[in-house]
Amino acid sequence: MPRLERPLVEEDTPVLKFAGDLRRLRRVAGLPSYRELGRLANYSPAALSEAVSGRRLPSLAVTRAFVRACGGDVEEWTARWRELAAESADHGDAPYVGLAAYQVTDADRFFGREAEVGRLLALVRERPFVGVFGASGAGKSSLLRAGLAAQWGEHVIITPGSDPITELAAALAGQRSPVDVRTELAADPEHLRVLLRQAADDLLLVVDQFEEAFTLCAEPDRRWLVRALTHAAGAARVVLGVRADFYGHCARHPELLDALHRSQSLVGPMSPEQLRRAVIEPAARRGVSLENSLVARLIADVAAHQGALPLASHVLVETWHRRRGAVLTLAGYEDAGGVEHALARTAEQVYEALPEPEQQAARQVFQRLVTPGDGTEDTRRRVARAELPAGDALLDRLAAARLITLDRDTVELTHEALLRAWPRLVDWLAEDRDALRAHRRLTSAADAWRAHDRDPDALYRGAHLEQARRLAPRLNEAEREFVDAGLAAEQDREAQRRRGVRRLRRLVACLAVLVLLLAAATAYAVNTQFAATRERNQALSLRAADAALARLARPRDAAALALAAYRVAPTAEARDALLIARAASTATTLGEGHARLPGRLAVTHDEYDRETDEITYRLWVGDDPDRRRAGGIIVLPGGFLNLISADERTAVTVVHPDQFQVWDLADPDAPRRASVVTGWPFPQGIDAAGTLLVGFQDGAAVYWRPGDTTPTRLPGDGVENAMPLQDGTGVVVVRRDGDRRDVEVRYLDGRVVPVLSRSGRLGLVTGPGGALAVSDLDAAHLTVLGPAGGSTPLLEAGAVPGQAVVEFSHDGRAVSAVHRDSVWLWDLGGGREPLSLRAPGVEFSLSRYDPATGELLLLTTRDGALWRLAADLDRVVRDVCADPADVDWAAHFPGLSPPPLCP
Repeated sequence: MPRLERPLVEEDTPVLKFAGDLRRLRRVAGLPSYRELGRLANYSPAALSEAVSGRRLPSLAVTRAFVRACGGDVEEWTARWRELAAESADHGDAPYVGLAAYQVTDADRFFGREAEVGRLLALVRERPFVGVFGASGAGKSSLLRAGLAAQWGEHVIITPGSDPITELAAALAGQRSPVDVRTELAADPEHLRVLLRQAADDLLLVVDQFEEAFTLCAEPDRRWLVRALTHAAGAARVVLGVRADFYGHCARHPELLDALHRSQSLVGPMSPEQLRRAVIEPAARRGVSLENSLVARLIADVAAHQGALPLASHVLVETWHRRRGAVLTLAGYEDAGGVEHALARTAEQVYEALPEPEQQAARQVFQRLVTPGDGTEDTRRRVARAELPAGDALLDRLAAARLITLDRDTVELTHEALLRAWPRLVDWLAEDRDALRAHRRLTSAADAWRAHDRDPDALYRGAHLEQARRLAPRLNEAEREFVDAGLAAEQDREAQRRRGVRRLRRLVACLAVLVLLLAAATAYAVNTQFAATRERNQALSLRAADAALARLARPRDAAALALAAYRVAPTAEARDALLIARAASTATTLGEGHARLPGRLAVTHDEYDRETDEITYRLWVGDDPDRRRAGGIIVLPGGFLNLISADERTAVTVVHPDQFQVWDLADPDAPRRASVVTGWPFPQGIDAAGTLLVGFQDGAAVYWRPGDTTPTRLPGDGVENAMPLQDGTGVVVVRRDGDRRDVEVRYLDGRVVPVLSRSGRLGLVTGPGGALAVSDLDAAHLTVLGPAGGSTPLLEAGAVPGQAVVEFSHDGRAVSAVHRDSVWLWDLGGGREPLSLRAPGVEFSLSRYDPATGELLLLTTRDGALWRLAADLDRVVRDVCADPADVDWAAHFPGLSPPPLCP
């Protein structure tokens, strides 16, 4: 029998009536159970039951699924849902202003800031120039408008925008033409003082959102505004409203620094008592009361939020629509979603009610109304209405919901709180931040191009033009015209370049003949004087090789110099310098730097929050290493990424020494934390398939598999190190017996195979097919053994520090090692000579030979850059010669004629 529902006592609100009609639709369908409806609608029974509870308007997706499962008209209910959602966004005649700042006309409902208004009035009467600073959302605009300006009398309020001269001209023109006034102001910023004297006695000029001077204004307009305002102080009272994180920007202007000396007011968050007055008094003026429990809950909720008053005002507007008679209730507040969700819910409902094409347009509108921060928080941006790719109906709908504000011919976000409270907008800005910055620069460049009468020199070219071309889907008509003009000019330049190339080829052919003649003469001279000059050439080659290694910061120059040194005398030092310099020229980074050597996946550092100690790693996916796309993220509350299996499907992260996490990377776009383990041994290694983890504790080796509830202890004590075999069949351990250390392979079926015995501390690295590398931490010696620790070593290498990081190639046929600036590479098949190099000034953290490309991959410690070191000298020479740099021959090889560096 279906479970009885809680009856709807009354249907006196549109949301309750909507819920009641959904219930009646279910009764017409034969009253199926919610479990049966869930199977038909592909939603949980709880979600469908909540949709008809009447507590809140369900989402459009849930509504459509419910109606479809009950056999109703989906399109009819969709239209009804959208109409109700649009009505819900209307603020009506609420005594609160929602997200909007309190204006001068709202002074009768602006409460809680009486003391601050009084102090600010006293400061303004004493000082002709005052700066009001506060965090975003602290209430600076409301204080300046509904507090200071409303009590002062004659006042003018502007915001700088992108053209502060025009804003001031429009505000002070009076009966004159604003165009004429603007011309006078542009010619002399000190003319503002004259206009203010003519406007009124004891006039108050409020420049709100003064941070726009730093985010929207061009440098000449910003200098004009600073000079005009500082010189106007005295003719009128000048008050600036500035976001606190732009305090340092103000200090960069000496005139502002002098004017603001002892003339600053800091707006802090409202106290609980101030918030109480701001909440209760406007409603009391309307004859409406608030439940005491609602007031207490609201103050407790907003106290932890930046921008408490606009958030409280917004949620109270939503609560107003859910009031019971003349009382705002806690139940209505909770139905509105509370402070945490009310703003996001309003924005989300308005967005979901839009048809698909208008949703795309709305996204572009919101992105254009934001200036991404660069060292500061994101800020809202006031734009001309013509810039927005949206019709008036959409803008009016967003304005009706108080999400944006329309003012004459401009549009802006109603409040910056929306930048933090609406998750969808936060995600839009986060996933597209670089493109948004590029788009803002493009918009400014297009405006400048038109302002300079479409000057061809103002067009984009090269990398900027290519970046602008990729932004084509989001451009408006004016921006698209600018990009198209740049592309046309680029085509003209390309045609001219081709003609120049043809002329250059004919010239190069002539020069090649001359070079061949010079080479022949040089060869003759070298052959006749070889014995006398060989030692000198070797000395010069060694010196040039050292010089090349000293300039790895300019790898192209270093490679050319090393190649020149090798051509003068093919010494081992010149060869090593050439290989290292060429590897440095291939250095690439991804994200904020690689966290490990890339394979099928690349893992980079993405973000580090110093306050929470939270670190984020980003996964990158793609077969082409140079064109990987961003995948999912791994977020850690501290700690680090410790291990990744060879198949790159399992990762182990360490949160702190006695807690680690196992992650499933099978879907790189959505990495999943499979388990969290606390109090187990620190994981030393993981097998290739990610099925076996190994550590040691209390002198014993232990192992476990993902999902195990407890680790398994292997027999034997005195264990100092343990690593799993890559095929997951056993564990390699180092056991201490007096002064000796024994290396053993302990298979999980109980077999024990001795490998070797040494004195001193030993490090272990396991490789494909059971291969094993043993590092002597005290004697600087490396031993590589074949499968199952075969008795005949494949490699015995001395002078390799025990702290070197050793790595097998994926096919197990090569071994590499790095220690600080030193690099080693050994071919276990014997087909290539061992490689040993140094890169002074560089520190490497990881290495791995890639048999597919014949390159040794190196990861630098400082910035996580990836180097590709090719061991094939001929290939390196070809690469260097493909893009050679000039060499100062006289400085490095005095007395020598330069031979041809490239074939």
